Amino acid sequence: MPPSKRHFFSHLHPVMVYRRTLSPSTTLGLGMACLTCLGVLLVTGATLFLYYVPDTAVAYERILHITTTLYFGRLIRNLHFVAANALIVLVFLHMARVFFTAAYKSRSLNWQYGLVLLLLVLFANFTGYVLPWDQVAYWATKVASSLAEYIPFIGNGLRRFLLGGSQVGVETLLRSFAFHAGVIPPLIVVFTGLHLWRIRKDGGLASPPHQLGDKIPVDPWLYRAEASVALLTLALLLFLALGVDAPLFERADPNHPPNPAKAPWYFVGFQELVSYSAFWGGVAVPLFLFIFFVLAPYLDRTASPPGMWFARDRLLLNVFFGALLLSQVGFIIIGQWFRGPNWGLIWPF
Repeated sequence: MPPSKRHFFSHLHPVMVYRRTLSPSTTLGLGMACLTCLGVLLVTGATLFLYYVPDTAVAYERILHITTTLYFGRLIRNLHFVAANALIVLVFLHMARVFFTAAYKSRSLNWQYGLVLLLLVLFANFTGYVLPWDQVAYWATKVASSLAEYIPFIGNGLRRFLLGGSQVGVETLLRSFAFHAGVIPPLIVVFTGLHLWRIRKDGGLASPPHQLGDKIPVDPWLYRAEASVALLTLALLLFLALGVDAPLFERADPNHPPNPAKAPWYFVGFQELVSYSAFWGGVAVPLFLFIFFVLAPYLDRTASPPGMWFARDRLLLNVFFGALLLSQVGFIIIGQWFRGPNWGLIWPF
C-alpha cells in the first residue's frame, strides 16, 4: 500500500486477506457488530457523562432531566440502553461462533482476551444498572450483589467491595459510577485492541488450509464489508432506540422492596438456579462454567482444522456447549417472565 493511503485502520488490518474472510458465513459479522455497539456506547456514554451526577439525592432527577429536557436526551439514553443490552447478546453469539468453528485452536491467548472482554462487558452493564437510582435498578443491584456472596472464600468481601459497604447506598452509586465511567471503558478499549492485534498477529481469521483460496487487498474490499455491517448494526440500534424507551421507574425506596425483586436479566438465570439450590446455582454451576470456558482451547484435542463450522469430530463438544448455552437461556426466560410474587411460577400471557 502506498504510504499516502495509510491511515488509522491500516494498523488493524494486514494489506491482503484471504477471500474467505469476506464471506458472511465465516464470522456472521458478529465481531464488527460488537465493535459498533462498543463505539455507540462510548459516544453516548461520554454525552450522558456530561449531565449525570452520582449522588443519591439528585441522580434520579438528573436522569429525568436528561430524558425530558435535553435535546435528543431521550434518544441518546435509549441508544445507550439498547447498545448495552445488544452488546451482551452479541458477545455471547460471537463466543459461540468461535467455539462452534473451533477458531480458538492455536489461538488460546486470544480466547482468553475474549473471556476478559465478556466479563468486562457484564461488569459494565452491572455497574450501569444502578445509576438511574430507580426502584427496579436499586433492588436488582441488591439481588445481583447478593449472588456474589455464594462465591467461596471471597464472596462476602467481593460484595462489600462492589457495594462500598454492607448495603446498597451512597457509596454504591459513587463506586458504580467510577467503575462504569472511569475504569471499565479504558480496560475494554485496551483488551479490544489486544484482541484485534492478536487476530492480525495470528495471520487473520482462522481457516482450514483447503478453504483459504486466493488473497485480495483489504482496501477497499474488507473495509466495505466492515462498513456495511457497522451501518446495518447502527441502523438497527437507531430503530430500536426510537421504539424502545430505556426504563425509568419510581425513585428507589429501600423500605419497600418489589415482590419479586429480580437481578438484571443477564444474571437472573443464576438467580433462578439459586432458587433451586444455593450450592449448585451459586457455586457449582458458575464455577464449572468459568473453568470450562477458560480451559476449552486446551481440552479440545480433536484433529479437525480451526475455522470449520460443526466439524464432525467435534460433535460431542458442540452438543455439550450448545446445551450449556440453551440451558442458561432457558433459566433466564423462566426467571425473567415466569416468576411472580414470592418467586412462584406464573403464566405471563
